[in-house]
Amino acid sequence: MINTTKTRLTANKNWQLLPKSFKFLLVVVLAIGIFFRFANLEQKIYWGDEAYTSLWISGHTSTELTSSLFTGEIIQVEDFQKYQGIVPGNNVIDTVNALAKDTPLMPPLYFVLVRCWVGVFGDSIAAIRAFSAVISLFLFPAIYWLCWELFNSSLVGWIAIALTAVCPYQVLYAQEARPYSLWAVTILLSSACLLRAIRINKPLNWGLYAIAMTASLYTHLFSVFVAVGQGIYIPIVERFRWKKILMNYFVSFLVVILLFFPWFLCIIKFQNYYPDSSGASISTLVKRLIGLFTRCFIDFGSDYSDSVITLIIMTILSSIIIILIGYSFWFLIFHNPVKIWGFVLLSSLPILPLAVLRDLIKVSQVLLTSPRYLFPVILYVQISVAYLIYIWLEGNQTNHKKYRIFFVSLISSGILSCAVSLPAETWWNKPIPIQYPQIVERINQYQNALIISDINLWAIWNLIYYPNLDPSNLQFQLFTPETLEMFDFDENMSIKSRLTANNTANDDVNQKLFLFWPSQGLITKVRNTQNWAVESVENVKLLWTVTSLSQKNNIS
Repeated sequence: MINTTKTRLTANKNWQLLPKSFKFLLVVVLAIGIFFRFANLEQKIYWGDEAYTSLWISGHTSTELTSSLFTGEIIQVEDFQKYQGIVPGNNVIDTVNALAKDTPLMPPLYFVLVRCWVGVFGDSIAAIRAFSAVISLFLFPAIYWLCWELFNSSLVGWIAIALTAVCPYQVLYAQEARPYSLWAVTILLSSACLLRAIRINKPLNWGLYAIAMTASLYTHLFSVFVAVGQGIYIPIVERFRWKKILMNYFVSFLVVILLFFPWFLCIIKFQNYYPDSSGASISTLVKRLIGLFTRCFIDFGSDYSDSVITLIIMTILSSIIIILIGYSFWFLIFHNPVKIWGFVLLSSLPILPLAVLRDLIKVSQVLLTSPRYLFPVILYVQISVAYLIYIWLEGNQTNHKKYRIFFVSLISSGILSCAVSLPAETWWNKPIPIQYPQIVERINQYQNALIISDINLWAIWNLIYYPNLDPSNLQFQLFTPETLEMFDFDENMSIKSRLTANNTANDDVNQKLFLFWPSQGLITKVRNTQNWAVESVENVKLLWTVTSLSQKNNIS
């Protein structure tokens, strides 16, 4: 963060002196990265988390939906569309209110922007995801600006852009209708604004920092860890002396607190938090973190157990990447002043030990070490590696060719990884049970299938939006624990008529009733119904068939 014009002009020569072939490579990589972000947007499964995005931009809540549809009445897939996307009469205010009621743990900025976006471009899956893809493009100038503020080098910024462009992790989340790409952009912008405010200590720059940090908090609550790290960094580099920079920082941060306070009130009033469950093991967390850091540069999926050779190769590659990341941080720390490496560490790492500790003790429904929650860490991993590659390329000319080959190999692994995941219907970032393809295949064999379930809305949405599912003749009978307790299957004539129609020996043609992911309570209640038989589908644990006893006896 040397602030002389002479130094910055000298640093800019790094780019001017690069060979044209290397410049061309960087531009091509950027173009490839943009392509991957917009390719096949509609083909990938629109999973439960993304369906919640459509719910909230409609201005409705999950409580409203479940109270209307999870009643035991037979409904169509189309009935869910009333609570998805653009709903006549609802606007941005309704979106904010829906989030405040349903889950204020998800701040509203992303969802408000998406609501405005779909008002112009429509609420198709491709259109909603396109917003995240467009936002992800702002990562490139943002990470360039941050690298410039940190290292006074345009080349570090370009290398970071190349790594980010084809980063498998970044590309996957750039194609999701969730706030993570916007969160990454706001993290980078708030960091760059802070460094600029320190370098040029003027009210305008501190005001920009306050706006960027507020936007980050209104995008994702975990931005608080970035803010805490920066709050530790400023007093350290200022040696705890109450000077103008430290005073301006506290004033700007006070503005951030005041701007975020209205949403903070919604959070502390919210009572419906996820229940705690048992903690994760150390081995589980280590595997997750190794997988996370590896996917910064290479990602061919999450299951290599089918091939020993593939497992060995991926283990070797993962080890190389982990060593590279560790060495890049070591080099950053021991070859730079604390103003540089202290900012990188304090802006990225506070979230990691707290997430690991939380997951070791107890977890909610998801681990806090989930990749989507660790964007600050990933961003600074890429910056650290970009700086190391820059030093290699600017260093000893004897090894110059070797380092270029390594850089090209790193970029190539990212491109190949993105190409592999591009046609996939789902990937590790969408943790859907592996039985869904078999479930969909089985359901599609029958016409007028009725799905009876008391599983949560998230799982139902995963089924409805799963690729290749034919919803034309599909119906649902859904329950909450309360509606299931009051429901009497013996009196439901619609289901009885279906079972009577199926009372033949040809079960493969006429079977129409399924239990999907049923609780033990639902299974027991259906079995206790007069003349009903329930059996699990072979090799598909989440799906059960419902037949009449007379039909079962005829088959026997």
